[in-house]
Amino acid sequence: MDQRSFFIQLGLLSLGAAILLFFLNRLPQLQAYSTLSWISLAAFVGLSILMYLAGRRAAESDNKNDFTNAVLGFTAGKMFLAILVLLGYSQLAQPPDKLFIIPFFSVYLIYTIFETYFMMKLGRMSA
Repeated sequence: MDQRSFFIQLGLLSLGAAILLFFLNRLPQLQAYSTLSWISLAAFVGLSILMYLAGRRAAESDNKNDFTNAVLGFTAGKMFLAILVLLGYSQLAQPPDKLFIIPFFSVYLIYTIFETYFMMKLGRMSA
């Protein structure tokens, strides 16, 4: 996957995710969590860019294990970061309910699917 198509697809996906968040944040139960959802969107866009750049570099590496290491490292790191964000938000903001998880995991799921897609494309490039 070349860089131009990655950024076009990332932009379209981010637009779709932003529209979803806009409508989710209009629900009275989720309005209090709109800041968390927008920060999550920006963070996952940034993580996707970092993952693409690291994955592309690893796919072009002479050591074919670099790509597998990059994929596993980013996947584990992203899961760990997501857990830390949720626990941290829960402790610091002390929300009255657990509904803040809905917009966060919506964004998490969207970008995880996209990252799986583009990393599979990058993996084929290295094969």
